[in-house]
Amino acid sequence: MKVVLHLTLNCNLRCKYCYAPAKRQEAMSTDTAHQAIDLAVRLGERSACVAFFGGEPLLRFDAIKELTGYAEAGARRRSLPMHFRLATNGTLFTEESLAFCRDHDILFAISLDGDEAAHDSARVQASGKGSFALVDRKLDAILEYNPHTVVTTVITPATVDRLLPSVEYMWGRGLRYIVHQLDYSHPDWTPARFERLEAGYRQLAGFYLERVRSGARFHLGLFDDKLKTHVASPFKLGEICDFGSRRVSVAPDGRIFPCVRFVSDRADAADYCIGDVEHGLSARRDELVAENRRERPQCAGCAHLGRCTNYCGCLNWQTTGALTTVPPIMCAHERMLIPIADEIGNELWSERNAHFLQKHYQEHAERFVYSFD
Repeated sequence: MKVVLHLTLNCNLRCKYCYAPAKRQEAMSTDTAHQAIDLAVRLGERSACVAFFGGEPLLRFDAIKELTGYAEAGARRRSLPMHFRLATNGTLFTEESLAFCRDHDILFAISLDGDEAAHDSARVQASGKGSFALVDRKLDAILEYNPHTVVTTVITPATVDRLLPSVEYMWGRGLRYIVHQLDYSHPDWTPARFERLEAGYRQLAGFYLERVRSGARFHLGLFDDKLKTHVASPFKLGEICDFGSRRVSVAPDGRIFPCVRFVSDRADAADYCIGDVEHGLSARRDELVAENRRERPQCAGCAHLGRCTNYCGCLNWQTTGALTTVPPIMCAHERMLIPIADEIGNELWSERNAHFLQKHYQEHAERFVYSFD
C-alpha cells in the first residue's frame, strides 16, 4: 500500500495550471501523519510506501525527517520493506535534504517543464517571476545525489513548440527519466495547437530513435509507456490505475481520498472521501474502486482500448466531473500519440534493435516470432 501524505497546502511557487487547493498555511499534524503511516504499514502486504506531497513538501523538511524515522521503525516491527517517494518542484533542495534522501532511499521526482522559455511560461513564483533559474542551479547537486531523478513535465498550449528544445536541454543537463503530462484542462487547446503538438511529438520521435540506436539508457514516458502497453496489452481497467486500491492520498486534516487530485477545494471532492486516518478506510472505497473499473461506454470498439489513459479516474473527474466520462481532448490526444509510438516500435522492431528488445521485451531478437504490427 502506498500512502501519499499532503504535508502542507502551501508552496513557494504559483504554477498557473496547478490543480491543488489554494496555497495557504495548512499543514498536517504529526499525529495525523503518524496515523497515516500506521495505515500504510497495517495495510502493506509485501511492502509499504510513504510518499511526501504538497503543496511543496520540502517546506516541511523537518517533518519529513521525523516521519521517515517513524515509518522505518514501524516497518521494521512488521519485517516489512518500506519505500519512500517525494514529489517536489526541486527549488528548495539543500545539501542536507539531498543527503537525507540518498541515505534513506527517498526517490523523488522534480517538476521541470523544459528549457527556460517553456518552464517559465507557467511555473512562476508568487511574484510572477519565472522559477527556471531556481531549479536549474540545483540540478548538478540533485543528480550527484540521485542520478536516477525523474522529471515531470507538463505540456500546455504555450509549450507545444518547445518540446524538442526542452528535452534536448534536459538531456544536456544529464536528466534521463522524463515523464510528460498534458494539461487537459487548459482552455487554449485548439485544433491548430494540436497539429503543432503532433509535429512536436514527431520531432521527439526522431530524438528517441537516435538515442535508442546509440545505446543510451533512458526513459521517455511519452513513448515508452505506450510501447509498454503494446507489449503487455490489452490492459484491463484497474490494472494500470491504482486509484484507491494500492494507493490513497491523505489530506492535511486526515481525510483519505483515492488519488491526489481529490485533495481539492472543489465542492464535489468531498463525495470522494473514502475514510480518515483515525477510523480507517470506509465502504466508500470499494464503491469508488468498482466504479472506476467499469467500462467507459464512449470507448466501446476503439482500437486503442486497453492502451490509452481513459482508465485515469481522477483525470476524468478533474476534466468532466465523472470518473468514467473521458474528456474528448484526452481521446484526441491518445489517438494521435499511440500511432506515433507504434511507428517507433515498428521501426526498431524491423531493425531488431538489441537495445529496444532488451528494454521492452528483455529477450534477444532471434527468439521472437512476434510481429510488432
